[in-house]
Amino acid sequence: MIRLLHCFVIISLLFGCSFLGPKQLNRIPLEQLEPTVRFVDQKQVQVPESNIEQVDADQVVNSYLRLMQSPHPEVRRQATRRLADLNMRLAEAKNAELADGKVETEMPKAIREASYAKAAELYQQVISEFPKQADDASIRYQLARALALEGKSEESLQQMDNLVAEHNESPEMVEVQFRRGEAYFLRKEYRLAASAYQRVIEQGSDTDFYDKALYKNGWSLFKVVDYTAALENFFPLLERLKAGDKANASIQGVMIDLIKDTQRAISLSFYHLEGPRSIKEYFAKHGNKEYSHEIYDNLANLYLTQERFQDAANTYLVFVEQEPMHHEAAKFQLKVVQTYIDGGFPSLVLPAKETFLSKFGVKSQYWSSADDSLKQELKPHVITNLEEVSSHYHAQAQANKNRVSYLVAAQWYSHFLDLLPEEKDVAPYHFLMAEALFDAGDYQKAIEAFDIIAYQYKTFERREQAAYNILVAYQQLLEQADKTNKQAVQNYHEQSINYSLLFAEFFPNSNRAAELLLRSAEQLIVFKRLPEAIQTSEKILVLPAAKTKVQTDRAKVIIANGYFDLNQYPKAEVAITQVLTEVSLNANEVKEFRERRAQAIYQQAEVLKSAGETEKAIAEYQRMIMVEPNASIRPNAEIDAAVLLMKLENWREAQIALEGFRGRYASHPLAEGLDERLALVYEKQELWASAAQAYERIGKQTKNPDKARDIQWYVAELYLKAKSTQSAIDAFKNYVWTYPEPFLQSVEAQAKLVELYEEFGDSEKRDFWRNKIIASYRSGGSNNNDRTRYLAAKSAFELAEPLYQEFQSIRLTLPLAKSLKKKRAVMDKALAEYGQIAKYKVAEFTTASTHRVGQLYLVLAKDIMNSERPKGMDEDELEEYNYLIEDQAFPIEEKAIEIFASNTGRVLQDLYDEWIKKSFAELAKLQPARYDKQEVVESWFGGEVE
Repeated sequence: MIRLLHCFVIISLLFGCSFLGPKQLNRIPLEQLEPTVRFVDQKQVQVPESNIEQVDADQVVNSYLRLMQSPHPEVRRQATRRLADLNMRLAEAKNAELADGKVETEMPKAIREASYAKAAELYQQVISEFPKQADDASIRYQLARALALEGKSEESLQQMDNLVAEHNESPEMVEVQFRRGEAYFLRKEYRLAASAYQRVIEQGSDTDFYDKALYKNGWSLFKVVDYTAALENFFPLLERLKAGDKANASIQGVMIDLIKDTQRAISLSFYHLEGPRSIKEYFAKHGNKEYSHEIYDNLANLYLTQERFQDAANTYLVFVEQEPMHHEAAKFQLKVVQTYIDGGFPSLVLPAKETFLSKFGVKSQYWSSADDSLKQELKPHVITNLEEVSSHYHAQAQANKNRVSYLVAAQWYSHFLDLLPEEKDVAPYHFLMAEALFDAGDYQKAIEAFDIIAYQYKTFERREQAAYNILVAYQQLLEQADKTNKQAVQNYHEQSINYSLLFAEFFPNSNRAAELLLRSAEQLIVFKRLPEAIQTSEKILVLPAAKTKVQTDRAKVIIANGYFDLNQYPKAEVAITQVLTEVSLNANEVKEFRERRAQAIYQQAEVLKSAGETEKAIAEYQRMIMVEPNASIRPNAEIDAAVLLMKLENWREAQIALEGFRGRYASHPLAEGLDERLALVYEKQELWASAAQAYERIGKQTKNPDKARDIQWYVAELYLKAKSTQSAIDAFKNYVWTYPEPFLQSVEAQAKLVELYEEFGDSEKRDFWRNKIIASYRSGGSNNNDRTRYLAAKSAFELAEPLYQEFQSIRLTLPLAKSLKKKRAVMDKALAEYGQIAKYKVAEFTTASTHRVGQLYLVLAKDIMNSERPKGMDEDELEEYNYLIEDQAFPIEEKAIEIFASNTGRVLQDLYDEWIKKSFAELAKLQPARYDKQEVVESWFGGEVE
């Protein structure tokens, strides 16, 4: 970038005449097309430094002249070369001083006599006398420069051509090639010039001549009509120039002029190709550029200078087509419009304006994506074009009564709605749009527009007219509607009603308002728009205009019925009461309104109930009964009040209410479920017997056998709570005999009967139900569970216990054999009964029955030992008798010990209960040395240590 900027510092500009030829030409002649920027050489001659001390110019010249006479060739060569270089510098100095106004005679001799011709002569002498030296190329380059500066351009060019031929790789070659290009360009030998410039370009962009070469190479190719190749130079140059267009102020002007002329050259190239089509193809190939719109614009301006208006417009249009969202696209379309106006093409102006509005107006995608500054810039143009286009079509429609033209005008008017935010600006256009839609017969859209004008605008003076036009439009729709399409007809009627009400609301002082209110009030009832019907009727009542009594009576009836139908029951009650007191009614009407008043009060109670205001709801139900005692809804009020009393847990009042309802409406459908409520009320007051009776009634009424069964069980439990044992027994017996299934519940009922008969003291019936439990278990099979097995084992144990008691009660008396036989008989029965208990595998009763068996043997052994002795025996006989008795008792006692031991052995099975503990106790007495360690066993099972 620094090299590029430096390059432009040395550019000076010469402006030629206008590049445009006479108007109305198809092509601008090439001979009139020239680059306006010319590069003038300002590079100073670089003369090698001399080792001679600083002296004046005359002394330096004389010194070099003396050295040129040296016998040493290299000294002569160097002196000649340096003298030539010095002449170049002195000649430049002389020209500079002359330019500053100095007189030549006042200059030193060396400066006065210095010239480019003398320098050229000395360079030629060095080349001739000392050919093929290392600095030969540099000397030849200086020779060519000296000749050029002397004005001998042909000889200078020849030297540069020779230099290129012999020293193509020398450092000066870039500048040499550029100078050659410049020379050939001046001679109009453009192909040779292009070849030389191309060599400069090929050396890369780092040289000071790169941008100059691009510029002049483009023009050279342009001159030989190779416009495509010329563009390949102009475009890269333009991009480099634009990249550096923010350079410092000292070169800003140079760069701007060069950019302008490069753009001019590009425009001329496309002009001589196929105009905008060529631009389109170029960017399609190379990709769009940030400045692409400038290229189109420059070409269009070129066409305009020749008054080729259609070509200019087409150029703008091609760009718009290619980049429709470009920030300049809308402005280009505006230029199209202006071009058609300037060119005198009125038939094209309107379509161009419409295109502008469609593509770039307020409803376009372009407008949606534009920033605020662009919108503000375009807005005045959009407004102007909208006014002209919409007015054109509206005037055309009014003249020809053409529906399509009306619609087109309306469509363009609609753009103002999006464009203008203020009512004062947009309202007139909105009204014109609505009128155009109405005149086109598009009544629905016209209504939508008039609606906004009438009811959203605040200050527009034609609002009332717009409101009335809506009603006229609906009248037109009704007249045109297919009468078989009832839905459409009804809709039009409803909308007409709505807008009539709106009209009266917004324009109450209009002479049309009263008429519209009176007509709408009745129709609102038909279309079930009850709130509006009520409001309309209320407006009728307060309307200042004169009213008949028939009208006011009808309004009151509408209000009363309306509030009722809308479920606004407090208002309905008031309105109905007013009708009953103020309006003339026949008997049927009176009855109907009384029923409605009862309903209104009842529904107020319902609302309070839903809101959780229970006490107030109860009061309303009771008020309804007082106000309208003969109403058909009274049973509902009574039962609802009772239910709410239950909710408040006011059980006594609820009982009174429910029992009263049962007395008055026992057969009423609402009596269903009454016993359930009564049962609950009784239970809450712990009136268990009454509750049981209520449930018995429920059980008899239900058709669900499962429910009836559950109720029967619950009845029995309630009788238990009531301590009515006999009633409970009857209830459980009823359950067992009525519901053998489910099996488990039936067994539980039998167990309850055992308990109840035990409590009642009826051992016979108690044992009956114990045997019934055992029998149920034996027949139950897989239906049994741990509970039934437990109950059966318990019943069996309890049935065996009387035998144990009987066994204990039999004393062994003389004759011993007889009493012993009797005792053994009872013991055998008891052993049999206790022996069966183990089959149930219920640990509690297994250990109990085992212990009882042990006790049977132990008691027998003790009783034998303590049996009555025969009288009359002496001491020896008694002793021998005792031995015989002991022999009889000892094996029995051993049997008892064995049985007790077997019971205590269950501790090894993690069993330890009351009966095992008792067995341990018996063993401790019988064999204290072995078993009197009960505390150890108890400690294993968490018992207390004795």
